[in-house]
Amino acid sequence: MRRIAIALTLVALVAGLYGCAADAPTSPRPGSGGGSNALQINLFTNDANPPAGTCTLIEAIVTLNGNTVPDGTSVAFSTDFGVFSQSGLPLVSVVTQNGAAVTALCGPGAGTAKVRATATSGGSTGSSNLTIVFQSSSGTLPFVSFCSPSFGPKEGGTPLTLNGGRFFGSPGTTRIQFTANGVTRDGIVQSVTANAVTVLTAGFPELNAPTTPAAITLTLGTNFAQPVVLSLPSCFAYGAASSGTPTISAILPSSGTNDGNTRVTIVGSGFSTTSGVQVFFGAVEANVVSVSFNQVVVLSPPAFGAGAENLNATVQVTVRNIGSGVVSNGVDFRFTPAVQITAISNNVQRTDLPFTAVTIYGQGFDAPVAVGLAGVAAIIQSVSATEIVVLPVFPLLSGCSNLSGDVTVTNINTGDSAAGQSFTYIVPPLVITDIDPAVGVTGDQVEITGVNFPQSVADAEVKFGSRTAFVTSSTPGSIFVTVPPGSVTTPPVCILPNTGGDLQDSQVVDVTVTDRATGCTATVTQAFTYQLPCVDPTPVP
Repeated sequence: MRRIAIALTLVALVAGLYGCAADAPTSPRPGSGGGSNALQINLFTNDANPPAGTCTLIEAIVTLNGNTVPDGTSVAFSTDFGVFSQSGLPLVSVVTQNGAAVTALCGPGAGTAKVRATATSGGSTGSSNLTIVFQSSSGTLPFVSFCSPSFGPKEGGTPLTLNGGRFFGSPGTTRIQFTANGVTRDGIVQSVTANAVTVLTAGFPELNAPTTPAAITLTLGTNFAQPVVLSLPSCFAYGAASSGTPTISAILPSSGTNDGNTRVTIVGSGFSTTSGVQVFFGAVEANVVSVSFNQVVVLSPPAFGAGAENLNATVQVTVRNIGSGVVSNGVDFRFTPAVQITAISNNVQRTDLPFTAVTIYGQGFDAPVAVGLAGVAAIIQSVSATEIVVLPVFPLLSGCSNLSGDVTVTNINTGDSAAGQSFTYIVPPLVITDIDPAVGVTGDQVEITGVNFPQSVADAEVKFGSRTAFVTSSTPGSIFVTVPPGSVTTPPVCILPNTGGDLQDSQVVDVTVTDRATGCTATVTQAFTYQLPCVDPTPVP
């Protein structure tokens, strides 16, 4: 656990997110179509191609026989690339609220992450997969701006254009795949230009829902050792091509501060791109940023002034097609206070002892969150609106100095954050009290006793003079080592009463113990005496 250093970057990375919340819509979801399993999981993300070194939000919507599963149903997320913000590990378990579970995946660099979500409820188990492709920050990779059209019949064969830029290759070196309800099928690539890839959609005749989102995976340069892969989970949907009824499948995020201006992505279908749409948070209209057939991006209104009735309230978000006047189903959105930290427990902890849980008190906390203790990301154990429990992670230290700093809390779904209070990692100094034996030869076993020694062999470094000894065991109070060869190898001349072959002092050296994890070091000068077999003096002629 002490080595989960990658989690250090998570707090800084969430600042640019406009993510997703753990409260999902309470209104009935659209049917998911032809799967044989009674338990269905649909995965959504606010960005399937995020920049390397950032985080992207993932929402799992879980239904059993078409109804949302009970609150508290555990959803296990796993990934083969990156870590989840709540745990700092490639796996995390999140419980559902109103049928949805939310996490955030953070990528340490450019690469493709295969995310899998699994849940069990009512004796039925289901799983779903999502591809997230963290893109290089070079700004030279291909990208997709939008799909045209973004809706088509389940029989397939719809001419579909992926509009974007920096595309390359030919139909023979390009692959298009469609995934619906866990089934993946290849489409047909017809043409590739620098700004557009034209394909024919794959068919899924078994689908029976009015609308089923299909994830698209576009692979360019299949003839290269490292093809470029773009993941498009919300670009296209299957269903009745003439459908003009707006339907909301997911909302990312589903909470935001009372101040408003939270960037919210509404995923669904049937949104009018010709006459436009209106989006309402309760009775208050929001500012629409962009509209496509299956995605609307808005800025949440403030819960003050005309929107005062939304203050600290959960309201219904609806989409209205202006031309037809048809209104979508409603989805919950919760207005929350701004994040504030008021107190913290166990705010001083020693690095040589097991860490204990830290409780952070305040308001406006909304899972998923990221917590920093003196700049070191902590492992989240539980989150409520006014209390967070975390476990500290061993920090990266240098110079054997204590590490102090602010406690920070960031709501990953909104990017709202606060800093306050103070947390200190105490780094106790090393002390050597005895070396036994203090006289010996190369290969002898020596016990060094003291206090605050490293708890693991990997962190313990012991030197006799400038030579590194082999450490066989290390505990806070004792280190056992094998004496390394000394730097003096010439046998000394015997001093009476010694005669040839007797052990005699040949070199005296310092003994130094270093904790690699903390940088702490302790030295006893002239602490160990090497001996070598002596040789008789040469007779004087």
